[in-house]
Amino acid sequence: MNVWIIFPLLLVLLTMTGCDPQINIAGAYFPAWLLSGLVALAAFWILHLIFLRTKMIPFFVPIPLFYAALYIALTCGCWLLFFAAR
Repeated sequence: MNVWIIFPLLLVLLTMTGCDPQINIAGAYFPAWLLSGLVALAAFWILHLIFLRTKMIPFFVPIPLFYAALYIALTCGCWLLFFAAR
């Protein structure tokens, strides 16, 4: 591709990083995706304990792929639930 097309597009994309929602917690600003990831990690841990107790883990054939997809889905769902309406 032409450099004259890529460079302005890259500059626009870099300036968009300042548009993410910020949350003030005890005087410090945190990005919304970080809080969503932490809440999703807690929900992921609870779901993992439920899966262990109900003995459902052998049914998840590629376990790393399933857990990665579950964590990503929980993170995106948490972000949509709490921060998308801003």
